[in-house]
Amino acid sequence: MTNQKWIRIAELEKQSGVPRRTIHFYLQNGLLHAPVKTGKTMAYYDEDHLRKLGIIKAAREKGLPIAAIHERINALETNDAAPVVSGTSFSEGPARKYRGQKKDRARKTRERILDIGSQLFRNKGYQQTKISDITTAMDVGKGTFYFYFSDKKALFLECIPRIFNELFATGWERIKKVDNARGRLEIRAQMVLPVLKEFCAILQLCRESMENSDPKIQTLGENTYHSICRPIESDIEKGIEQGIFQTTNPRMAAVVFIGVMESLNNLRLFDRQPLSPGVWESVSQLILHGLVSGKD
Repeated sequence: MTNQKWIRIAELEKQSGVPRRTIHFYLQNGLLHAPVKTGKTMAYYDEDHLRKLGIIKAAREKGLPIAAIHERINALETNDAAPVVSGTSFSEGPARKYRGQKKDRARKTRERILDIGSQLFRNKGYQQTKISDITTAMDVGKGTFYFYFSDKKALFLECIPRIFNELFATGWERIKKVDNARGRLEIRAQMVLPVLKEFCAILQLCRESMENSDPKIQTLGENTYHSICRPIESDIEKGIEQGIFQTTNPRMAAVVFIGVMESLNNLRLFDRQPLSPGVWESVSQLILHGLVSGKD
């Protein structure tokens, strides 16, 4: 049977934590490859069975349907399968080259998902974008998507920095040229107003992610929110040092600043019309008046 490690169904059941009835169900549905049979009741399973069961188990816990798990397993086999010649792995030199090529292909596939996802999220919005839109644009199965990202939310969170760069590319250059903290905050607000809907959608998703049971999703949500809040907080800290703003808690002030921007989006929804051109003048008085030092 070669140098492969073979195990019986009882041991597979024990190591994987998956009942044998469920293992047979996965075999019948093509999620697992057939075991090696040496008799009517003698079947042997290999390490790939154990690995696939771990992937299936994790996917089922996340609520993925059988069809999606099937595609994920197929993608795994496509991306991970090691080249074999006459039952023996390639020698170390070619194997290392193959692993490098495989890693490069995987990186390019992941980048393409991020590129297409970012474009679709920008054009259609988070809610209207479907995983099938991404896989159709790439001409791949959903399993390829699930191989790299656990769900649409995880993809969106990783797309946010790209989307920010696209939305605010010109604004970043303007901010770099301004040393006055109040001027920097005003530019930040002016950058957000034209894309207020998208900005607020990102904030809402950050909050949902921070309440997610998956630690990875929680961390992505936290990091994304901090990437929004921290530059504002830094400007407020700088304004306090410059004597422009009164002494206050910079983080709290940054959160209030963001909250005001969200309130503007609520106003837009309530009025069912775009914000008027002069709305920022009124709001800036509310936001910055409380921050401005009496010395100004």
